[in-house]
Amino acid sequence: MRKLALVAALGLACTTVSVPAMAADDPSQCTWAVSKVPAPSGYDPAFTRVKGTDSHGNYAGTSRRPGTNTNDVVLWTNGQPHVVQELAHLGGLEVRGENSAGTVLVSGRIPGQQRLLVLLYSGGHQGTGTITELVAPDGYQLSAPDTLNERGDVLGGAVRLADGASVGLVWSTVAAAPRIIERSDGIPEDLDDDGTVLLRRDGGGYLWRDGQLTRLADEGRQIYPQAIRGGKVVGYRLDGSWPSSQSLLWDSNGNVQNIQDGGTAYAVNAGGLITGERSDIMGRASVWRDTAFQSELPYPDGVTGVFELFVVGNDDSLFSHAYSHGPLRWTCA
Repeated sequence: MRKLALVAALGLACTTVSVPAMAADDPSQCTWAVSKVPAPSGYDPAFTRVKGTDSHGNYAGTSRRPGTNTNDVVLWTNGQPHVVQELAHLGGLEVRGENSAGTVLVSGRIPGQQRLLVLLYSGGHQGTGTITELVAPDGYQLSAPDTLNERGDVLGGAVRLADGASVGLVWSTVAAAPRIIERSDGIPEDLDDDGTVLLRRDGGGYLWRDGQLTRLADEGRQIYPQAIRGGKVVGYRLDGSWPSSQSLLWDSNGNVQNIQDGGTAYAVNAGGLITGERSDIMGRASVWRDTAFQSELPYPDGVTGVFELFVVGNDDSLFSHAYSHGPLRWTCA
């Protein structure tokens, strides 16, 4: 998941590494277990991030190259990290996501040049990968990409050279050229697997489908939509004084429901598993299934909070980051 969020532990620090989930509408028992994700040899876990997963046990991210201020791209295959050497000549490397085919969305720059590169790196979990560069339409200059979906569509941004206007771009596998989303429609936030784009605008949210907009219900309040998957949008609103907040779930028609005991919601997978903060914007990192609360998440010993909520795989694996401790992975069994 792409969002930056601060998640503080409330009360006593958790010292266990698993906790039973208690979804009221799910009689099955589920235990969440947490483990630390290893950094590549010689790399600092504190500067290592997991930014995507193929939902088959592999994942992708970055780690700061020793002795520098630049990142390397890292792939974890069967839990073991390796640095992607095919991209090591680039600077400013960031991973923006990974889909179930193992395709990783990467941005970076050629040293000494200002032009941003938007790349798809595929096949890296099986060996030497393939690099595909995405280019802007004529008259546009690329800005940072946002995410990619299961069929390989990519959501990003660009600047129109003629007037300096920022726009959204969708590189679609079912269209011959990138689609342009004008800033007047909204700021691109996330991309669903069917090509629907989640937009933010003027304190509200919209679903963009081939140029048609559907407004997310807001009940007259400012909302913060964060992610979309499988036609479900998650986000939150602030209620009254800080840190009071309420997490929200919208359907594909823009109808909204409160999420049970939810303070925020930052990510959702195709099965409706949601991650966020419980009760308010400073609550414990937790998970829900649709609107039903499941569990607070355990932390390893010595960890009292996490941030960067969250990468959520379709296999229900979760990834986040714990301050100086480095990246964490949760699995449910």
